[in-house]
Amino acid sequence: MLKTQNGRTWVTVKEAAEMLQVSPSRLVKAVKEGKIDALRLSARAVLVDLEQARYWRERFYSARKAEVAKQRKRKERENSQQ
Repeated sequence: MLKTQNGRTWVTVKEAAEMLQVSPSRLVKAVKEGKIDALRLSARAVLVDLEQARYWRERFYSARKAEVAKQRKRKERENSQQ
């Protein structure tokens, strides 16, 4: 964990994934999409802004999972009616 002078907290992708209970690959995808700020230290080492990652988790990831579950249930109902 790295705290900067401006108050931002940076953690590794692995640490953030464990804290937020999401997969590291999903966090990396959010970084690539520009939804979470990141610092690349080397080819393999990436730090993410913990507050932005938490915000993304609450606002976007949870909503997306809920939408996917809704679509899955809708398809199951349609299939059972046929």
